[in-house]
Amino acid sequence: MADKTQTRQVDAMGRVVIPKHLREQLALVDEPLLLKHQKNNRAVLVTKVTSRDVPEEHKVLDEQGRLLIPAELRHQYNWQQGEKIQVELDQDTIRLQGLHTRCSICGARESLLKIKDGFLCEPCLTTGNEKIAERWRLVLDELQNEYIEYCQKAVSFTDREDLHQARVKGRRLQMLLLFLGMKKDHKLLEKIQKAHRHLGKVRERDVLIEAFAKRAANEEKETHAAVFHQVKEIVDEKRRKEQRKLEKNLPQIINEKFERRWDAFISKELYRLVMPLEIENRIAEYEQTFTEAVTSYEEAAAEEGKTSKPALKALHEVRIQAKQLRYIYLYVSKIHSTVYESRAERYKQYQRQFGDINDIRDWLSKLKDSRKKIEAPAEEIKEVKDKLRAELEQSVSYIKW
Repeated sequence: MADKTQTRQVDAMGRVVIPKHLREQLALVDEPLLLKHQKNNRAVLVTKVTSRDVPEEHKVLDEQGRLLIPAELRHQYNWQQGEKIQVELDQDTIRLQGLHTRCSICGARESLLKIKDGFLCEPCLTTGNEKIAERWRLVLDELQNEYIEYCQKAVSFTDREDLHQARVKGRRLQMLLLFLGMKKDHKLLEKIQKAHRHLGKVRERDVLIEAFAKRAANEEKETHAAVFHQVKEIVDEKRRKEQRKLEKNLPQIINEKFERRWDAFISKELYRLVMPLEIENRIAEYEQTFTEAVTSYEEAAAEEGKTSKPALKALHEVRIQAKQLRYIYLYVSKIHSTVYESRAERYKQYQRQFGDINDIRDWLSKLKDSRKKIEAPAEEIKEVKDKLRAELEQSVSYIKW
């Protein structure tokens, strides 16, 4: 008996020759045939019509034993001219399946799912998802451990860098959880965001204190230096108040209960988030959000001016989106073994460029808020503001996309 499995090619008309011995064995000549789509195996099943009522969509072999495969199925399976098709007999059914339609890992021909240019069977896909979930777990656990460590160090206030790193780690943790699809009202995110606000109130003042101290030291005009120095002292006083709040509140937010909630998320929820995640599609969503933020800035800059309040606010949103994309590309590269360094570097440059602009905006805002407490002639304060505005105008003019 001839082999049950043979190989044929799709011709220019989308036809496949059914081997002669199969045609004779199943008596297919001039018989109406039904074609059934076997989705999981990405195959076509060919059977004879057994009922008296012949459906309109039936097929018949031509005189050379060729079977026309509907264009819809050929396109779905990407069976083009010259494609090698495996013709296999299973009792009274003929199965047509692409020669290379098998799991890329184990070679199985059943329960297949199309993955880019290849196929994976469901068992291998499940195993792969479990391994990817484990990679995510390792990265997230490491980041979370660092976050907790820096939060604990931050309230000792022995090194201001600890507070900065606690905020950085928390921001990255939030971003990755949202990227995975965690709901914004999830208790974990609420805790991290609450801690982030407390950390931010101190960290933002640390940045201002350092900036104003540096400006005061570098000013050639003593009266201008005095303005910067006084603003620094005003900010420092407010920082001490926020420091006391942080010292009291942070340990109540990032504590053992937070750690237990984290462990529950890792063991019960992480896999369900990772399994349906389509990395490229998810990244595309963030890229689209960045593009929309850029458009909003350009519209505000055109209507109100590049240094107007609406334009600077929109530019700050661009910076936030750039920062998120930078982190996404860095961590996705690490977890999924992809190379995104150039993309990450691109958004790092945006982040730096817009960060300088945002700093000047914050300096001007703090000068305005501190106006009544500054003991200096109005014209001196105005000169300082004018100087900062000129720097802002220059920085904005250098923006490049």
